Amino acid sequence: MSGWWRICQGGSLLLMAAGLGGCFMPSDRQLDEQKDQYFIAGKAALNRFDYKGAAQAFEKALEVNPRSASAHFELGVLYEQKLQGENNYAIAIYHYNRFLQLRPDSEYAGVVTQRIMACKTELAKPIIFPPGSQALQREMEQLKVENAQLKTQIEAWRAYAASLASGAKAQAPPVPVAGGGTPVAQGQGPVSPGPPAPATLSSNAPVSRAPAAGMRQYSVQSGDTPTSIARKHNVSLNALLSANPGVDPRHLKIGQVLKIPPASQ
Repeated sequence: MSGWWRICQGGSLLLMAAGLGGCFMPSDRQLDEQKDQYFIAGKAALNRFDYKGAAQAFEKALEVNPRSASAHFELGVLYEQKLQGENNYAIAIYHYNRFLQLRPDSEYAGVVTQRIMACKTELAKPIIFPPGSQALQREMEQLKVENAQLKTQIEAWRAYAASLASGAKAQAPPVPVAGGGTPVAQGQGPVSPGPPAPATLSSNAPVSRAPAAGMRQYSVQSGDTPTSIARKHNVSLNALLSANPGVDPRHLKIGQVLKIPPASQ
């Protein structure tokens, strides 16, 4: 029995994965299978975590005894859980099925059947979930989130634009009255028009209207500058510019009429 307990201490990978710790008492046929030198070598390789060497040993055990259910069982676990390869799940299913055929009444037949279904699920994953589908799904979810955020921003801008429109309407400028009268604010009653505004003369006219008291008028001549005009009329440049607030001192035109303030004392 010491040899059997050494085998039990190594345990099978499937029983550990299924949470079925401990050892089950084997039948005489199983004991004979597990006494095979290659099977023993395979269990020793498992204890060393040499999974590839273990698989090779169990394969040799099957060459000696093709009906070794124990070897099929161990190979099924190895190909499902430990070895890496493109067809490992299909190979694991084959060995699990051979175990069930050779040991249909085994108390672990139900566990092995579950492992077969798990292997079939893994085989079907590339079809059900093709490569890149998970990344595509994550991208779709991200696009949904961004779309919702954009909709929220658009609604916020619409509300902001509506508030601006309502504010502009409430603060609309007065409506000008024909004839130069006093402007009328929206919502107010009509106001009697005031006296007509004086006609505006062209900037090229030598004299437009009577100057204010103390003010003189001067028509810009060729070569004139604000500084030369101020010096010519004995006024300061600031006083000249203040008397002509609408004049651009950098762009004087010949014939343009300027107001000349009283001469400096």
